Amino acid sequence: MALIIPKPAVPDEYLVDNRVYTDRLTFERERERIFFKVWNFVCHESELPEPGDFITTSVAGQPIIVARNRSGRIHAFYNTCRHRAAQVVLERSGNKRNFTCLYHLWVYDLDGNLVGAPEIDAYKTSYCPAGLDRNNTGLVPVRAESMHRLVFVCLDDETPSLADYLGDIAARLEHPFSSPDLQVEVKWTKTLNANWKMQPENSRDGYHAALLHSRLRGVSKPRPFKLFPGGHALQQLSLDYDEGKKLGTLDGILLERPELAEKFMAHPLPGQSRDDPSSIITLFPDTLVATRYSTLVIERQIPVSPEETVFETRHVFMKNDTPELKELRDQHWTLYWAENSGNLPEDWDAWLAQQRGVQSVGVRYSLLARGEPATEGLRGDDNRIRDFWRQWRVCMGTISNAPPQ
Repeated sequence: MALIIPKPAVPDEYLVDNRVYTDRLTFERERERIFFKVWNFVCHESELPEPGDFITTSVAGQPIIVARNRSGRIHAFYNTCRHRAAQVVLERSGNKRNFTCLYHLWVYDLDGNLVGAPEIDAYKTSYCPAGLDRNNTGLVPVRAESMHRLVFVCLDDETPSLADYLGDIAARLEHPFSSPDLQVEVKWTKTLNANWKMQPENSRDGYHAALLHSRLRGVSKPRPFKLFPGGHALQQLSLDYDEGKKLGTLDGILLERPELAEKFMAHPLPGQSRDDPSSIITLFPDTLVATRYSTLVIERQIPVSPEETVFETRHVFMKNDTPELKELRDQHWTLYWAENSGNLPEDWDAWLAQQRGVQSVGVRYSLLARGEPATEGLRGDDNRIRDFWRQWRVCMGTISNAPPQ
């Protein structure tokens, strides 16, 4: 007997077909039509302070090197040797004079040029008298651009510039990222058995904030949000430490050491104001920037499969911070965004429960029907999530939040 699945009586854009979280074809289309074509955040310029500094990463399943060359410019390349296609750089980060493939010791300089290959004269043959064409066998470049020292890469030569891609929300990133004294470092990574879209949905979901996270009840009151073209969004946040102490909802460190609250507010990051101390910026498709006055985190997702995602989290500090102040900035986030405490593990539990639940054949749709349509308003409705899915549909070339037919 066929299973009849009732469909909620709301517009299609207010529904998500739950198969998009598990379907392999959807995932491959997302790589092709979203991650291959958008500007993907990969690092902050402070992570590559010196010539020869590099990181390796993955974008849309592609191995990528991002490096600063000898003239100080940041380049990106496919991390694939032009000889036998081995991955050239195996380390996560470091400093090198050149990049040498371990397989046959082909050597590339920091601009991607092939500068050495053992027994290179063997390539001079009757069918190739000129030998190996070094000009055509360097590392293949990937587009790389920076905005306020945030580095993005794009795999599609036809995508508009990074400035065009970010649009007006770029101005919200200027402070503190453009400060030459800001330092960014990867704090931790974690692999979660959940679809990558659950994080950008969650970061745009104001409904859950004081419900899932009990420590925020009564201290994180709704504040304005704003939607930007391209699927980007801004959510302003409130966090009243004094109210939290009165209500007893700020647990852990703050209840034991209430003087920390004022210490947190004594060392603002550049451009931060007590009138607007906290915010969440979400960049389509998957980058989150969450600010809390004296500290912030950047969270990037690296989709591995429909049901596996690597979460890469960065913290910030200032160049002249003492070890004690740097620890204090991290401690500020420990209350709310730590790997083993605070809000984030609660979010992870929710995503894992969601990933298990979306496999139900009896419940086809998730609901995004809170609130009237609006590009501005207060936290709590589903407009920011619906806007994510609107941009998803634009990129995927579909009219519904469902697997491709």
